[in-house]
Amino acid sequence: MTATYHTGERSAAICLGCDPREGQNRGNSHRPRRGRIGYCPSFICRLCREQGCSASHCPHRGRSTNSTGDGTQRKEHEIYLTTTEKTFQYDEDLPTVPVPPLHQTLDRYLKSVRPHATQEEYETTKEIVRKFELGIGRELHKKLLAYADKKRNWLEDWWLHYAYLMYREPILPMMNTVGPQPLNATLQKPSIEKAAMYGSQYLWGFLMFNLALREQRIKPHKTKEGKPMSMNQFRYLFNCTRIPGQGADSLYSCWKPKDEGECPLHIILLCHGHIWTVYPWDSSGKPLNPPELEVQIRYIRERSEALGPGPGVGVLTCDTRDNWCQNRDWLKSLSLNNMKTLELIESSSFVFVLDDSEPEDEKEVLLVGMCGDTSNRWADKSVSAILTRNGCGIMNNDHTPFDAMVSVMMGHYQCLLLTDMNNVSTDSREVRSVPSPTLLHFDLDTKMYAAIAEAKETSLSYVKNIQVQKYVVTEYGRDFLRPYNLHPDSYVQMAIQLAYTRLHGKTAATYETATIRQFYNGRTETTRSATVESGEFVNAMLDPKAKNAEKRQRLITAVNSHNELMGECQKCEGVDRHLFGLYIIALEAGIDIPDIFTDPLFTKSGGGGNYTLSTSLVGYTPVYGGVSAMTSHGYGVFYSIRPDGFQFFVSHFRSSGESDGDQLVAALRESFCDMRRVISQPPASL
Repeated sequence: MTATYHTGERSAAICLGCDPREGQNRGNSHRPRRGRIGYCPSFICRLCREQGCSASHCPHRGRSTNSTGDGTQRKEHEIYLTTTEKTFQYDEDLPTVPVPPLHQTLDRYLKSVRPHATQEEYETTKEIVRKFELGIGRELHKKLLAYADKKRNWLEDWWLHYAYLMYREPILPMMNTVGPQPLNATLQKPSIEKAAMYGSQYLWGFLMFNLALREQRIKPHKTKEGKPMSMNQFRYLFNCTRIPGQGADSLYSCWKPKDEGECPLHIILLCHGHIWTVYPWDSSGKPLNPPELEVQIRYIRERSEALGPGPGVGVLTCDTRDNWCQNRDWLKSLSLNNMKTLELIESSSFVFVLDDSEPEDEKEVLLVGMCGDTSNRWADKSVSAILTRNGCGIMNNDHTPFDAMVSVMMGHYQCLLLTDMNNVSTDSREVRSVPSPTLLHFDLDTKMYAAIAEAKETSLSYVKNIQVQKYVVTEYGRDFLRPYNLHPDSYVQMAIQLAYTRLHGKTAATYETATIRQFYNGRTETTRSATVESGEFVNAMLDPKAKNAEKRQRLITAVNSHNELMGECQKCEGVDRHLFGLYIIALEAGIDIPDIFTDPLFTKSGGGGNYTLSTSLVGYTPVYGGVSAMTSHGYGVFYSIRPDGFQFFVSHFRSSGESDGDQLVAALRESFCDMRRVISQPPASL
């Protein structure tokens, strides 16, 4: 199950039951795979679970799924927990974020723009890049190196400020991420009668994860070599709120692990336009059990409906950021009560929404999560859990403080926890006497009522423009690809390239998330998935004269090229973040923006946040979700990879005269079918 290989300083045990990049079972290959950083703690590898593993980084080390080694039953959700380490104990020891060599970045930039350029455009850009490297680019790079020399993460503050906090459109639905609870399709199928019970268990799962995180029992993530990865983003999962400002927002966070101090533990429940606060903990510091939480949920639902529709102040958070800033300042100025109420909301652990919708399928669930009743939301909170009237659970999270892997991991932990408990808390089912929820009030004047009405109109114009699709490939998945040694993520990326070109007749500038969490407070780099090699693969697939042998070889080459590119990006050797740093150096120094950033090919290739395809692998678990498209004519394409299938979340804007999610899904279906046929053809018949 394990092997050792020389790392230069020591020998490290490697988990061979899973691909180190993503936990993919590699069968009996018995050799470490080169490539991406992986998250054994995040993804379940079946071979390890079944047979046990001795690799130090593998969560299934030395045991099978059903046994702890001492004869006791081991629960699935415990793969995320630790008793020997602390969640954040390695964060301060991580290496600083490096600045790659300028020449290397510019060479890779030129390679990345080639698929989007005519020969004339490419030659023009080559000359612009040459002048940049020999001139202002060299000076900006020196300044960036000097700035980075004083920082452990030169990118962190800039990325938060310019990529997130300066965004002025409504963050719901334009930026927030959304993902359904997998149990909606298994243990908690829609039921109005059982909705409160489902909601209590869903809520309990959040509380249990927060407790484990505060006690630092969440296992720190590590690379395939067993090196720690940054867990810093988990500090912003609870008790975190985006505060609106003029021109730029700010983050307010008051969460702490127990060994660093106390933090607020109350939560906010929204129902029918009303706002309630609940303290969901008992005197011993444990979460109230699900039956007790169910009583609270039923009380809030019944009282809110008896009161009639509330003022829906939360819709103000779904307005443009500058409008919300002005309205928030006015709201605070009206009374001390308003200031205290805002503080209660913004300091709360998270928001739990009791929604009035009754979605009939998962596509409707996704729309509720992404574009639901904005008068019953508080978009600024880092975590909002939504429970529909018929018991469907879905998360809506502010993307500002953390990336999707944080909420995906929490969602999978909850799914495993509730499955392990068979939907019943291990605590007593006795319903103890606990304080009733408290209804919060805002003092509103005619100006605020008018602002709420205007915010509803603005919000409605945005949410009506979003369309989402769910698509599941059921014919084959990760297991099918193993014998061909094709990495499933790279394979999916090629399917996306083929589908888009088949539909639109051109190559799309494509963003895919690459993690740089092996560095201090690292977040992401951009993998530019549209490459020369992917273009050659797509052309071969669409050429009726091309033979299967050529198509197969082009696919293998494109997949391997993408795999190498992802590995470079995860080492902070990509293109976009370095160019971003050079741009910000010029911007903040008052230097004229260099030609490389105003070159049309910079935008055409995706620079400056202009990626037609915004894509991301969200993991290898049943948890999936996504976010809106990056551009008005583009798509958001997010997917999870399973042993027997691929699960997609596709978004686009209804107002676009170019993008069409239904047609893209149809093109994806055709691409997966064609690619399977190409790679599975016996070599002798090629």
